[in-house]
Amino acid sequence: MRLSHIGALITLSVLVGACEKVVMSRGYVGEFSDFDKIVIGKDREQNVFEKVGSPTASSSVSTGDGSYRWFYVAKKTEKNGFLDHKTIDQQAVVIVFSQDGVVRSVSRLMKGQEIDIVSESTESGGKTAGILSETFGGIGKYRDRFDDSKK
Repeated sequence: MRLSHIGALITLSVLVGACEKVVMSRGYVGEFSDFDKIVIGKDREQNVFEKVGSPTASSSVSTGDGSYRWFYVAKKTEKNGFLDHKTIDQQAVVIVFSQDGVVRSVSRLMKGQEIDIVSESTESGGKTAGILSETFGGIGKYRDRFDDSKK
């Protein structure tokens, strides 16, 4: 085989490999049938932890009545080449605890319902830098360090 044929084969392999579908699983890895074992009004945090494991996320602030939530989310996405991730399967369970740590409810979210645990972001204070100020903003700031006239 000639060198040009080998180069063409390598290029073709790289191009075909870049278009390969990649499936990723994230979040809760237990069995969702285990949530049926939770007894509402009786089980406490420790019991839930022993039955289904630690949550994917939990509410950091309680509601007005003092209740708080644990979220168990399993999400499977696929990425095809350079295209954005697409959700192909998602399961989620929300467990609500009373103020004293007893399970108040266990609910499964609908399959088509998107879950965004963190949907808000906090703006940082101060000036927001653009691409030009990020790129050229440091020019001249280090002049004193290298200026021989001040030595």
